[in-house]
Parts: sequence; C-alpha cells; structure tokens
Amino acid sequence: MNVQRKLRKLTFDLKNSPTILLPAWYKTLGAHHLSPRMMPRDVSTRWNSTFDMLDFAIQYRPAIDTMTAARDFGLRQYELVPAEWKIASELRDVLKVSKFLLLLYYVPH
Repeated sequence: MNVQRKLRKLTFDLKNSPTILLPAWYKTLGAHHLSPRMMPRDVSTRWNSTFDMLDFAIQYRPAIDTMTAARDFGLRQYELVPAEWKIASELRDVLKVSKFLLLLYYVPH
C-alpha cells in the first residue's frame, strides 16, 4: 500500500469512528500539544489536496505514529515506516513548489 493510500484510509477510519477513534485522536493530539484538527482529505477533484494532506501528516507525524502504533485501534496497517515518511516529505516538497508556481501564474499581476 502506498503512502497516500495509507493516509487516505487512516483519515477515513478516524472520521468514521466517532465513538472510539475520533476521541482517541483528539486525546492523542492533546498529549502531543498539537491543535485539534482532522487531516484534510485527499480528493481527486480538489486542486492540490494531496499537498494539503501530506503537509498536515508531516506536521502531525507524532500523533499519527502514536495512533497507528496502538494495537487497540486496529490502525497498524496504516503505519508508515521511516522510508515512507521520507517519501511523503519529498512528495510534499515537490507539490509545494508546484502549488507556489501555479499561484504565481494564476494570480493577476
């Protein structure tokens, strides 16, 4: 399973478990002193949503690692190994440049 697919499925599972996973997510965010937010969804029809999802995941990596490492939550299949985090970071950096260039191109001068 690739990095993007793992993060998409993790987001889906968190949002669709309002009684177990979602409260645990917010508790984990508090433990890591992170703002209470949900990961942006990567939607094929929304421009640059992959960048937004990857950027969020990298910022919230400690919480994502905690949630996916806990056996009780059944999220182990979405756990990212260091090589996958590196891929996510590199892809985010490439998409960031693309986002910046497109904004420069489409902003009226």
